[in-house]
Amino acid sequence: MKRVLRIPRFSKEGREGKPKTLELLMDSPTTNDKGFPQEAKLLLVIDDGKNRVGFQLNTAEAALLYQRLWYVLNETAKEYIQVEEKNQEKLPVYKKGKRDHRLRNGRSKRGDTARVF
Repeated sequence: MKRVLRIPRFSKEGREGKPKTLELLMDSPTTNDKGFPQEAKLLLVIDDGKNRVGFQLNTAEAALLYQRLWYVLNETAKEYIQVEEKNQEKLPVYKKGKRDHRLRNGRSKRGDTARVF
C-alpha cells in the first residue's frame, strides 16, 4: 500500500505523547487469479497515539465520500462569505476627507485592532 496523505495533529497537553494522525493509503488496481481486473482499495487510518484503526473503502464508497466532502466544503465556503458580508455591513463607513481614530498600523489609540482597506 502507498501512503497518499498523512495529517498529523499534535496535542496541546504535552509533547511527550505521539501525535494523532489521519492517513489515506491506496492499493493500486490489480489482476486477480482468474485474470480479471480488481479495483483499487483505499484505507483510511486513524491513529490516536495508542490505537490504530483502519477503514477500507472501495472505489464507489471513496467517490461518494469525495462528493460529500466537496459539497460540504462548498457550503461552508458560502456560509463563510455570508458571515463576512454581514460583518462588513456592521463596520462604520467613513466619508472621504474625514480622518478616523485609527492609526496607520491598523490599531486605534485605545489598542484595539481595526480593519484597514
